[in-house]
Amino acid sequence: MKKKLLGTLLAVALLVTQSIGVFAADSKTTQATPSGDSVGKYEMTEGTRENFSEVSSPEVLEQILAVNEGTATLESIAGQSEELKAELQGKTLVTKFFDLVPIDGGVKTEDGKYKVTFTVPNLTEALKDVKLLHYSTVRNVWEVITPSDVNYESKQITAEFEDLSPVAVIATKSGAGDSATSGSGTSPQTGVGSDWGIYVSAAVVLLGAAVVLGRKKRA
Repeated sequence: MKKKLLGTLLAVALLVTQSIGVFAADSKTTQATPSGDSVGKYEMTEGTRENFSEVSSPEVLEQILAVNEGTATLESIAGQSEELKAELQGKTLVTKFFDLVPIDGGVKTEDGKYKVTFTVPNLTEALKDVKLLHYSTVRNVWEVITPSDVNYESKQITAEFEDLSPVAVIATKSGAGDSATSGSGTSPQTGVGSDWGIYVSAAVVLLGAAVVLGRKKRA
């Protein structure tokens, strides 16, 4: 009986640790999720090196990752051009950068742009002049996109993109009490980190139990 239990615990622990790797490689972000007509038409995933593999510029990729990790600020991106600097003046991160990709062509407008509607849990009325900071991996340029609609009640944003790639929601913070970040570079929390903690803890507990049972058996 103990032998079977030991084998089961080891198998479950191995499965959990393998699942962590798969989850980390292509995890969906909790900071922005497709909504309305965009459900099933777009996928939004965590801003990781693997998910941003289409960013051809190593410098841009490192900037994006640094901002996501909280070791750099929006100012590091604003320095790319005077126009971008003006657009980002006074702006704060509402979300980290996430990867936005279409599914089966996404939803297109009459002029061929991607129309995306998504929910942002951090969106509050204290955030004004909401914009989208986007890096085009097709045109290799930074751009600030003005949404066609920002609904604070439903926490939904609708915007049109010429092409899709890394995106972050930014805004001007007009008051305290919201969960957006400041321009200091501290990034919003995601649900991924806490999930990893649960999985890792479960794996450790299972492995520990397996070791204890193994020692008792040898004794």
